Amino acid sequence: MKTAIIFGSSGGIGHQFVEYCLTRYEHVFACTRRLQRFKTIERDNSGKLHLMQLDPSSETELQLFSEYLTGRDFDVQLIINACGLLHDETQQLTPEKKIEDFNAENFEKVIRANTLITPLIAKHLLLHLNKGGKALKQTAIFAALSARVGSIGDNHLGGWYSYRASKAALNQVIKTLSIEASRRFKHCSIIAIHPGTTDTNLSEPFQANVPPEKLFTPEFAIDKMMAVIEQASTEDSGKFYAWDGSLIEW
Repeated sequence: MKTAIIFGSSGGIGHQFVEYCLTRYEHVFACTRRLQRFKTIERDNSGKLHLMQLDPSSETELQLFSEYLTGRDFDVQLIINACGLLHDETQQLTPEKKIEDFNAENFEKVIRANTLITPLIAKHLLLHLNKGGKALKQTAIFAALSARVGSIGDNHLGGWYSYRASKAALNQVIKTLSIEASRRFKHCSIIAIHPGTTDTNLSEPFQANVPPEKLFTPEFAIDKMMAVIEQASTEDSGKFYAWDGSLIEW
C-alpha cells in the first residue's frame, strides 16, 4: 500500500502535490486544518484519497494520526510538509521592508508556521516513513518546502526578517534531522526544497516584479519538484534543492 502524506494540502502547492500523488500512490493522506478549504478533486480516485482534518502544530493530533497508521497496511513512502506563512488575509502580517517594521508577535506566528511544524511531523511520523521505506525496499522521502530567501549565504537584498529567519531555521532542522536519520532512520532521505515563485495566494501580493517566465503554475512547480524528490536517495539526505534540482547554499 504505497502511501503519501501531504501536509498543507488546502494551499495551492499542497493541493497540487495531492493531485500528483493520486496518480502515483495507492493511498494519499491530504492533511489540512480546514477541510472546507480543500478544493474538490473531480475525478474518481477509487478510495485513494483520505482527507484528514488535522492541525500539524498540535502534538496531540499528530500522535493520534500516528496511532491510526500503526498496524494498518500503509507503507508510507513520502511525507511532504507544504505548510507555510508569508502574510495573512488582514495584511497585518506582511514581510518587513525595514527593521522598524519588525513585530515580535508576527515573528512568532511565522516561526510557528514555517519552522515548528516540520520537527513535530518528524517526531511523530518519521518512524512510519522509515518502516515504509524498509518494507518497499526503496528510499522513503521526507521533504519540507523551504525558500531561497532562507539561505544565509544567498542573502544579498535584506528585508523580510521573519520569513528569512523562519526558513533559515527550517533549513537547520532539516540538516540536523538528516544527520540523525543517517543513524536511526536509514531508509529515509530528509531534504528541503524551494518551489520557485509559484502562482498561489501566498505569493500573489509579491508577483508584480516577477518576470512571467519565472512565475510558475502550481502544476509546473510540482512536476519539477517531484522529479527531484522521486530521484532522491539516502546519499542526498540533508540537501537543499531548488525546483530544478540545483543545490542551494544553506
